[in-house]
Amino acid sequence: MRPQTLRKLAWLYTAGFIGIFIITHTPALTDENGLSFGLFKIDPVDDFVHLLSGIAGFIVAWRAHSYIPLFFKLVGLAYMGDAIVGMTTSRGLLDGSLFMHGPASPDFSVRNWALNLPHIVLSGIALVIGFMKRARASR
Repeated sequence: MRPQTLRKLAWLYTAGFIGIFIITHTPALTDENGLSFGLFKIDPVDDFVHLLSGIAGFIVAWRAHSYIPLFFKLVGLAYMGDAIVGMTTSRGLLDGSLFMHGPASPDFSVRNWALNLPHIVLSGIALVIGFMKRARASR
């Protein structure tokens, strides 16, 4: 993959993380129960993790280009781990609920698949990007 493509993908992930953070703080997109688009609630810890992920993405996309593959590997592993933990223990890894409350029963319901699907898909793509062989920069 070309370095320019990697940078564009890093900017795209950065925009996604920052976008999720902004959505959870936009009253027009969050209902009276705190549900984004009336579908799901992102708790404050998850919200902070999204913000930190966006800040990290911004830094690597803007200035630390050599760390972009590492960024995608870490994002992929963290968010895939969160999805796996969410499906198998009904808790969160990134929000710490697994450690604070211990594991609960696995939940493979359609609702839980829908809640975890963004993390499954986006972290899977991030892992592919992070571990993909790099093309040499043309000079």
